Amino acid sequence: MVREHVGPIADLRAAVRARRLLWFFCRWCGHAERRDPRDLAYKVANLTLDDLAARLRCRRCKSRGRALVLASEHRFPDRND
Repeated sequence: MVREHVGPIADLRAAVRARRLLWFFCRWCGHAERRDPRDLAYKVANLTLDDLAARLRCRRCKSRGRALVLASEHRFPDRND
């Protein structure tokens, strides 16, 4: 039996272990996007969510460093489905 992740989600590895989607919000233009943390974890798995927010660039307004990253309560789907 697989144990559920217990504890705070502070970095990408914890988000993947908890199987949680991440919300990305731009504080400048209000653009919001929900993404799978596995898409980013292969590059920067040790990065905290705050450090990741400082590196992100908004797809709509192209501003950098104005993001807010939050873990969603929704789980990501299996890639085998």
